[in-house]
Amino acid sequence: MSRISFIFSRSSPLAYLSHLDLMRLFIRALRRSKLPVAYSEGFNPHPRLNLALPLPLGVTASNEPGEVSFSEDVLPERFLQTLGNQLPDGLQLLGAKELDQGVPSLAAIVSAALYRAELKSAAGCESTIKTLQDALKKLLEREEILAPRSAKKKNKAVKYINVRPFIIEAELKNITGGPAVLRLLLKAGSQGGISPAFLLEQLALEINCEAYRANRWNLHRECLYITNGGALQPLSEGM
Repeated sequence: MSRISFIFSRSSPLAYLSHLDLMRLFIRALRRSKLPVAYSEGFNPHPRLNLALPLPLGVTASNEPGEVSFSEDVLPERFLQTLGNQLPDGLQLLGAKELDQGVPSLAAIVSAALYRAELKSAAGCESTIKTLQDALKKLLEREEILAPRSAKKKNKAVKYINVRPFIIEAELKNITGGPAVLRLLLKAGSQGGISPAFLLEQLALEINCEAYRANRWNLHRECLYITNGGALQPLSEGM
């Protein structure tokens, strides 16, 4: 048995695939590749394939980690070539390596995600850069930014949690020309996190202009991180 971690990119043709559909796409491609994928046990066996963190709908990405287990030894080079030939335009394998069986799953160790948000247009709002600078400063000065969390059971009231601690960094880039760009480093994973779209919606509310709502930005996930010795380290490092 072998276990391989891989890095892939997702471009605009497939940006609006849901996480479930993206998983189905990979599974179908693995089946066509004839690679000896390992399956889980139980009444409903499924391929041992995992992506480190679901990609939000409409978000492109350039360094997305995933992992897959095989019932026989498969070399990373063979995996890249064989599976890569089965993937559609908009999805590309960038690297792969073997993983020890005892290494925790990628989903269990993700702790942060870096996003790049580029404003499409701010028609109807004045002084884009200064408006964004002032609103972002006010937003980050808050001690609380409340986000709803759906109740697990029906007839339960929606709970709100403070997601301000989940914003590690948020800064405005390209302030001397070109489109406004935000760099958003946000906590993510099993320990809690914040959606970049939710943060952009909060920014639009701060500005009080529809032109800054989340759907007016192009969102791209640049990297996922793990915490190593108290510092953030790219999950794709070494691939």
